[in-house]
Amino acid sequence: MKRALLVLAILLMVGAVVFAGGGKESAATKKDDGKIRIGFSIQDITNPSWSEMWIYMERKAKDLGVEITLSDCQADPNRQISSIENFIQGGYDAIIVHCFDAESATSTIQKAKDKGIKVLAYDTYVDIADCYYGLDNYEVGRQIAKNAATWINSTFPNGVVEVGVANYPLNQVCLDRAEGILSGMAEFAPNAKIVAQAQAGYMDEGLVVGENWIVAHPNIKAFVGIDDAGLLGIYEAYKSAGKLRDDMGMFAIDALPETLKIIDSGGIFRSTIYLDLNGVGEQMVQASVDMVRGIPVERMNYFIMVNLDETNVRDYM
Repeated sequence: MKRALLVLAILLMVGAVVFAGGGKESAATKKDDGKIRIGFSIQDITNPSWSEMWIYMERKAKDLGVEITLSDCQADPNRQISSIENFIQGGYDAIIVHCFDAESATSTIQKAKDKGIKVLAYDTYVDIADCYYGLDNYEVGRQIAKNAATWINSTFPNGVVEVGVANYPLNQVCLDRAEGILSGMAEFAPNAKIVAQAQAGYMDEGLVVGENWIVAHPNIKAFVGIDDAGLLGIYEAYKSAGKLRDDMGMFAIDALPETLKIIDSGGIFRSTIYLDLNGVGEQMVQASVDMVRGIPVERMNYFIMVNLDETNVRDYM
């Protein structure tokens, strides 16, 4: 509930500058005041990690004396094409784009480049972008699986356990991450059996998945996900049903505050991966401004990953 209220508050704060799909008229009107203007097309601002990152991006833009506008695509790839076109028509100087699928957005991104607009790709690699900030998400998935396997192999005889995987097949990033999880589980925990896979990238999806798994797969002990939010939903489902057990383990990425609290309290969330997305957001704004001003920037920029468990979680809370 606290997280939902936080996201709502953030959305209300940025409402004046956010546009989705066709966008507000003011967002697509070219200004000639000399101020650098950056557009940020994001998949879905309701994701807690991204909504918090946006706050830091706004602060950085204010510090640099530039204007930044958020376009929330509301988990709709078609809205993203419209949002990029809005930024092009509005004469923006740079666009930070969080693509659902690089291939489908490439032609629109090329239109931006043809207009002299600098393009920074976030999270999803886009070959024609001027700059990229992200991860090798296949390897991220393998690392999540490796974290799970370490616990599985030390907890269950011969590593025999039933596993549920929370995926999110609606964008390439999560598809790559899920493939990495499956590959990693097969390599690092070969005796573990994946008995269920379901879409759970958000907490509400996780609640439904958890309720289903309690009935259909009552022997699942290990839960591996493409992000913390989906597994937190599954966690709440099991908690509400009184089905949490000491021999269960959850493993994902994002280091959400709720996850860290569960890890620190000795709960069943055993491990997550920390990415300094707030710092990444600030870096992306700086890089966008530098590109517009003709200052050289690194083209490929990879996030630093830190595995968190009960031994170091308090350092990041």
